[in-house]
Amino acid sequence: MSYFSSIMRKYWILFALMLLAISLYAQTREDTLVHISPVISARPDQTAFLQQHFEMEVSAAAYTLVDNSREADYVLSFEVRPNMITYDDGTTEQAPFWESQYLLHLSLVNNETGAEVVSFSYPFTENEDIYEMSLTMVYQAMANVPITRLSGLNPDDDRWRNKWLYFRASFEYPVVTTHALLSEPTIRHPTEPHRAHNLQHVVRPLPGFTFGLELQFLYWMSFEAAFIMSFGDPMGDYTFIPGLAGMLKFPIKPGRIFMLEPYLLGITVANTSSTYISFPSQGLGMGFQFGVRGGESGAFFVDVNYIHYLRDVVTPNPESGWTPREIRYTRYTIGIGIGYKFGIYDRPPRRGHEE
Repeated sequence: MSYFSSIMRKYWILFALMLLAISLYAQTREDTLVHISPVISARPDQTAFLQQHFEMEVSAAAYTLVDNSREADYVLSFEVRPNMITYDDGTTEQAPFWESQYLLHLSLVNNETGAEVVSFSYPFTENEDIYEMSLTMVYQAMANVPITRLSGLNPDDDRWRNKWLYFRASFEYPVVTTHALLSEPTIRHPTEPHRAHNLQHVVRPLPGFTFGLELQFLYWMSFEAAFIMSFGDPMGDYTFIPGLAGMLKFPIKPGRIFMLEPYLLGITVANTSSTYISFPSQGLGMGFQFGVRGGESGAFFVDVNYIHYLRDVVTPNPESGWTPREIRYTRYTIGIGIGYKFGIYDRPPRRGHEE
């Protein structure tokens, strides 16, 4: 179990890295417009210093500063307040000289809705104290800002995920290919039952490719027919095993920068391996694709799926004359893939909705 867990952890890390790489294509901070309101402070030196310093930090964090607050997506406000101590009896007084004398209060407001996204304070005494935490404060505030635009593309153009037809190509890797043993876990000599040893069944997953054609016949449903090229299989007989798959997908399209497509899957493969007595040719499964915009007409995606085959894998006993004569396994795979699909022919907008 520990070996299986370590393998799964390794490949989930790989999946996360691939997902991050795909998402980075669609993200840019430069198209997030930020306005910094005039800093509020009783001391002119603080006002001038903080205004200039945080304008530099926001620009350094790769956001675009705008002078007009009405043009901004988000507004950052800074206010310097005295650091006051409140006692149990309700009285307040300035913090003693050995503690920070001021609180720099930051707030981030969504300019479209007017809602305050985040608000927090940072204690300081001298202006130089701000250097240590200013960039961290900017990142802490802007971490709450979704990056919703696409570099170089019209953010309102939703056609990339609303095409009639998509052509798909992807690289696949079966993270787990398992033949679970159904028969007795040991094989025995026919006349000397005490002579027995455990079966050794090594599964070596190998990469493959998938090419498909997807018809999005409804806004929320599509069908994909795919040709699968898998290479090799366990038992040491590495061969090319082609297959055909059909996927009924249910696209979910929140926001405008990504789509999630859970799907049901049916597959049939050709058995080209001579080491099997019987090899299952049909399987059923499920999976999902997570896609982000990749140009005006396509998407990069990560695909994860599970397939359970409907018949047993049957192999001959490697020890001639020993029992059982046939070894049976049940077969399933957990696969991960990364690919791109390109769409043609825009679908008309969904009635009553913008697509």
